[in-house]
Amino acid sequence: MTDEEVEISETGKGYEIIPITPIRRIERRMEHLEKAGSIPQLQTLITQIVEMIRTNQKIVNTIVNADAELRNEIAKLPPKIEDMTETMRRFLSLVEAAGRDEVSSPGPEAMRPLVEQLKIMADQNKKVIEGNQAMLDSLDNINRKMRAGTPISRLASAYPGLKLRKRGEM
Repeated sequence: MTDEEVEISETGKGYEIIPITPIRRIERRMEHLEKAGSIPQLQTLITQIVEMIRTNQKIVNTIVNADAELRNEIAKLPPKIEDMTETMRRFLSLVEAAGRDEVSSPGPEAMRPLVEQLKIMADQNKKVIEGNQAMLDSLDNINRKMRAGTPISRLASAYPGLKLRKRGEM
């Protein structure tokens, strides 16, 4: 028998001849994976990514809570402003009626600046109502973007005046 020949006996053990190159390649890949799994920078990176995800979730929760609280507070304003506007109108009517009824009181010319100031205040109240409505629209827009999955960095850049704070901070 030569050196390259192998005798296989009939003792019940089966032998198979396979090329060794693929086995060596698999062994090298396993060694490489074992080395890569023990890199501390990889573990640190994974930890940082998980912490960033947690922080982003906290920020999203804070924004959602702040949005809900702000909506509740703004929803209370329009009825109060309407009441105040109606009260101002009644007061203005009383002042005008008192100016006409009293003979000894100053003439309507003397009351005109007061009436004009009250009209200006009523107009300002209307502007406040419009501003509050615009704020509600902006909050709706922010809420839609948050629910659509817009990243917090994009929301913050779209609304530069938006300031986030944790609950309990004033």
